Amino acid sequence: MAISRKQARPDHLPHAISPIKYLTENGFSIVRLSEINSSMIDTPGECRFLVQHEDEAEHEIRVSFDENIIASLRIRRRIPLIETSVFWLVCAESCLATYLWEKNGYPPDGRLNIRELAPDELMLALHWRDSE
Repeated sequence: MAISRKQARPDHLPHAISPIKYLTENGFSIVRLSEINSSMIDTPGECRFLVQHEDEAEHEIRVSFDENIIASLRIRRRIPLIETSVFWLVCAESCLATYLWEKNGYPPDGRLNIRELAPDELMLALHWRDSE
């Protein structure tokens, strides 16, 4: 029995998709844990990341948003952001990257609480639309 070329090539086997790494200019890489484990749900109360500086060990970092930010956005937006909006993850990742760049180190106890949004993040929050 002859085998066609397509049958012999492993191109059609399912491939695991590697998570996207966000790289900072000072050598930190950030990976969204929800891209590694789909059972993890990111919310304003907790977005989880794996952070690594060059060849050092990985650290799990949890980023959360202060209740005042969440309440302020509820008031300022016509349509409130849902708990599972991708906005929270995108903004948490951006704030974590800024922290790593400015402090050149990990947040204490592996936790970062966002108490204030930068003007560009605030504008993004006010205009964010999740795809349905």
